[in-house]
Amino acid sequence: MNLKEAFQAQNKIEALFENFSDYLSEESNVMTVTEKHFRSKAAGDQIDEVLDVTNYDNKIYDTNKVVEILLVLIEEREKLARAIHATKSKMPFDLDTAVDVNRKRHAFAGTLRDLRNLKSSSLLRKNGGTGYVFNKDGNQTDYRYDVEIVKTIDFDRNKIRAIVQKVQDEADKVSAEIDAALINTQVDYVFPFDPHATAAEIMEDFSASH
Repeated sequence: MNLKEAFQAQNKIEALFENFSDYLSEESNVMTVTEKHFRSKAAGDQIDEVLDVTNYDNKIYDTNKVVEILLVLIEEREKLARAIHATKSKMPFDLDTAVDVNRKRHAFAGTLRDLRNLKSSSLLRKNGGTGYVFNKDGNQTDYRYDVEIVKTIDFDRNKIRAIVQKVQDEADKVSAEIDAALINTQVDYVFPFDPHATAAEIMEDFSASH
């Protein structure tokens, strides 16, 4: 499989492990419940009875098989991780660093676009301000006056626009290199399950073969 498929397999293993682990964490999934009705103690001519009141709607898997497949998933996770590591070590560039830094390039370009789109503006608030003066009688009185709020960009829009283009071009170039590497780089690993199957389907196949 190629590196992209390996990462998809990695995600599939994680999802399956979480699914089956959650199943084991639910008590109703892993226990049967019986009720013992001691009728004879209350009425001598009555017969005692044992009833199975287990909620079998929840018990969709064999608990022992769930434990077994979780052990397999741990082993497969380790095999895949080692295979991916071995593949990355042979690549002509550091894939993890390239992905991490390029993510920051895209984020930075987005920030600069928002900055680039800001515009200077002004807003007049009629009677928005209040002042105080003394009248001829010496009494303090208030008065209202207009207030203009002016917002002015304090950066060179053309410079920002040029930087956006430069950063985006580099991000696109690196993204293309990463995509090509994911498709063309082979990983020495075979996924033991159908990657498109549901957890229930995978468990069914696993139970039939183990």
